[in-house]
This record gives sequence, structure tokens and C-alpha cells, in this order.
Amino acid sequence: MKNAIIFGCGRIGTATYRKLKNQYSILAWSDNNESLWGSKKEGILIVQPIEIPELLKKENTDVFVAVENGKKIVEQLRSLQIKNIYIWKKTFFYLVDGLFPYKENTGMYYKKNKKEETHILFVSATAGIRDHKTAKAVKKTGKKVHLAYLKFSPYDIDSEYANIYEDIYSFMSIQALQDFIDNSDFDLVHSSSEPDYITALLARSNKPIIHDCHDLSSSNRTMFPEELTLEYIAHKEAVGVVYPTEGLRNEAIRRFGLSWDKTYVLENFTSEELIPHKKKEKISRFDGELHCVYEGAILEGDKASKRYFEEIWLKLARSGIHVHFYTNYDINYCHYLESMNPKIHFEGNLSSKQLSVELSKYDIGLCIYNTNDSNKLYLEHSSPNKLYEYVNAGIPVAVGNVECHRIFAEENGFGRQVNMDRELYPQMRTIAEIKIKERILQEKGFTFE
Repeated sequence: MKNAIIFGCGRIGTATYRKLKNQYSILAWSDNNESLWGSKKEGILIVQPIEIPELLKKENTDVFVAVENGKKIVEQLRSLQIKNIYIWKKTFFYLVDGLFPYKENTGMYYKKNKKEETHILFVSATAGIRDHKTAKAVKKTGKKVHLAYLKFSPYDIDSEYANIYEDIYSFMSIQALQDFIDNSDFDLVHSSSEPDYITALLARSNKPIIHDCHDLSSSNRTMFPEELTLEYIAHKEAVGVVYPTEGLRNEAIRRFGLSWDKTYVLENFTSEELIPHKKKEKISRFDGELHCVYEGAILEGDKASKRYFEEIWLKLARSGIHVHFYTNYDINYCHYLESMNPKIHFEGNLSSKQLSVELSKYDIGLCIYNTNDSNKLYLEHSSPNKLYEYVNAGIPVAVGNVECHRIFAEENGFGRQVNMDRELYPQMRTIAEIKIKERILQEKGFTFE
């Protein structure tokens, strides 16, 4: 077995360890964070970068730079005369000298025990809640579901969903993934990716591919020509395509010339098992102030992104409204957001079941996106999980200037639109007074089941 050193002790490093531990003997971790030196992670010593050359005296040792932007670290390692360096780029590892993809061991394929059973492989860079809910629903019909991932596993992000799958497979190159699919006994592959590179590449495999389009990327942001090509191939070559809303399906049919009968709409409803059986005491009952909450993805730096919330949250906080948020994004950025104003609070990252109860202690759920010309079309066809998850927790929703969100919230009595250019506190106080009926999502048929 070859040896490996993992540079980077964060989330990407942890995910890399999970992938490598069955293929390599992990000699050590390393990091530029001095406070980590001498401690252990997964029972393995964290060493100073300057100690790596001594460890490399062991033959057949590779160094994996497992951080978001690893260029400077590669230069640092090269200054130490270190070779055999692999660098993480978005999803895959590449050998630094020539950027050749990491070559994985192949030949381990999945073979059925019973030929009559239907086996479905779910494939994603990082499977999300929508993927897990779909897999669980399919499993209830008697099918066998498996998962292949390229970036983070359920154990890294959503460990509560890991037991859904018969097996969970990790891959560090698209070549190894395609080889595995071509030579395994799966009847169908469910692929979800954004952008759509995974589905586009797997369309050449010998298995039928279902593409689950979480986001229609070209309606959400400006894309390079090669990205537009991959999106077109993914929608056109898949045997079926699933969309979260009717509007998004109609837009895709118009753009790609798809036949209506190869498309399907599966809304981002919450699952019935997440309907909480108890509620928490409202924070506002103790301090008399207004507390709203956001849960989900955030994005740093890109002011054009729909998930860039700095200006929105700061405006709410300066109006005397507390903003609490739950996310699995980089913790350093989360603490930066907290530092902007004392009324902005990072609350960590919880499992879906924990969150369904935790959300109930707030007054309002935030579904106010950073809208602009590049993402407005997408948002008008979107069905955010959080719209349903806030109502599921029994709290009303504040929506922004996205018409479909306003119509959904106001027609169902779930919340109201907020005008960010007007005085915010009175608007939010009015929303907080909206009462959400118990189990209203089941009553209206707004559950995943």
C-alpha cells in the first residue's frame, strides 16, 4: 500500500482522508496553523510543513494538498524540494506536474446478488437533502439505492442520511467513476450536479441516466460557452430530467427542445418525518425583541450571487432585528458575518431533524435573496427548501422581491413580502404576528410524500 500525507486539516482535508484511508497508509497530516502542530486528527499526528521532507524518505509517498486555493501551498512545498504533489481543484485531485488527473485503482465493481432486484446509483459531487429525500422515497418502493460522491460524503455533511444507502462509494476522478458505472450491475443512474458536468460526462456510459436539475444554471448566472455546452448535453442526452418547479421545466423545454414526456416535476417539499412533534420557547418571549432566522447555503464575496447576504442582513440588524443563521459554510466567514453587527448570530450547522425543532424558537424565517438581472429569471422559477422548512417549524416567512415566492407565501397565509427600501421593523413585526396552523403542509399536500 502506498503512503500519503494530507496537507489541510479542514473540511476538504477530512473528506480527502475518508477517500484515501482505504487506498493509502496515511503517514501524517500537515497544516500552516501552528496551533494544530503536535496534536492528532483521526489518531494521526499533525506535523509542521518543514517536517514533511523527512517523512518522504519513505518510498511511494504522495502529498495531497486538500484546501480550497492550494497554489501558494504547492509553492511552499516545492521550496522544500517536495515532489509527487496532488492538488485539489473543485472536486478532483490532479498531479501538479502536468495536471494529470489522479489515477485511482479500478476493478472493484458492484455485482447484484439477486438479478430481479432494481438497483439505482445516485451520483453527485456532494449529495444534498433533495437527493437523500429522493433516494429514501425510491427505497420505500422496494428498490436498492447506492451513492457515489466526488467531494463530500453524507458523513461529512448530513450523517443522518448515510444509512439510506446500501453502499457509499467515493471517487477522485471522473475516469474511475465512469469505469465503475460501466462495469457494475446498476439498472439506472440518478445524477445531480450544478454545473451539469457529471451528467454530461456520464451520458456516454452504458447505463440510462436520469438528470435531476436542482438549478438551471444558465437562468441563474452568466456562463462560459463550455459550461453552456455541458448543460445542453446533460438535459438532451439524459433519458429523463427532473425539475423542482413547473416553471423551470417549461424554461428547459423551451431552451433545449426537450419532449415534455421525458421531463418530471418534483417540488422541494419537506418530508413528513421532519414535521416536529414539539416546539421550542420563543427567544422573543424572554427579551421582547424580534428574532428572524436563515438556514441554508451562503456565499462569500460574489455580490452577484443570490446567496450573498451581507448587505441584506446588515440592513435588518441596523433596524433592530436579530438575524440568526445556520449553515455548513466556511466557519471563518460565518464568524466574519457575526462581527459585522451584534445582532447577527451564527448558530452552527444542525441535522434536518434537529433544525425542524430548533427553527421554532424564532419569530420569522428569512427567504430574502440578493436579486439582480443575472439571477431573477432563475429565482422566479425556484422552489426553495426553506420556504417549506420554516412553515414546517411553525414560523411565518419573510420573502423578498421574487414574485413566485410572494404569491406562494401570501396566497397560503404563510408570510408576506418585505420591501427592503422601506422601514423594516414594522414590516417584520407584522409578519411575526402571522399564525401558522399545525400540520398545515400535510393538509395542503405540500409534503415530499
